[in-house]
Amino acid sequence: MTNAGDPGKTVQPARRSFWKVFAILVTFFLLMIAIAAGALGYSLHDQLRRTLRDEITRNLTQKAQMLANRINADHAHGIDVITSQEGQAAGARATVIDTNGKAIADSEVPVASLEDQGRLPEFAAALRGSTGVDVRTRNGAEVLFVAVPVSGGAVRLAYPLSDIDVATRGATLSLRIGCIVAVLAGAVLAAALARTFAN
Repeated sequence: MTNAGDPGKTVQPARRSFWKVFAILVTFFLLMIAIAAGALGYSLHDQLRRTLRDEITRNLTQKAQMLANRINADHAHGIDVITSQEGQAAGARATVIDTNGKAIADSEVPVASLEDQGRLPEFAAALRGSTGVDVRTRNGAEVLFVAVPVSGGAVRLAYPLSDIDVATRGATLSLRIGCIVAVLAGAVLAAALARTFAN
């Protein structure tokens, strides 16, 4: 006959109760972490891309205006020299066109290979007297184009947006590491709570 005080009768149910409560709590914590990470990840990715693009656009617009100001004021150097120097200083490709949309200087590409530049959205806006901004894909990568008016035409700076992809990947990695830490913390908390409920 089995003794009523046999610990086997209480240990086994307690162990089963512990794992049952632990499984429920872990599932709950994982579900909450997944929902939070999904919502945060989407909004963070979108917000970060928008913020970085706006900041890069502002900086590139300022540098394009500096290029235009120098072309208007510097009569000691040729437009080719100014375009090359300012493009290098801005870390961007610089292009200058006349009022007819014909390219007259470029910091990276021979102007003979550039046709109908005045029809491009950013240049078209600059030739009308306003700042033109456009984003196009070149060789599989997004490139930001900013053009501003200049005496006798317009100037443009082009900058690849690959830095945004690097930044968003870094943010995504940080979020994933945070999720792993949260899962481990949730498992520890679930074990502590399950042990309390099982006793």
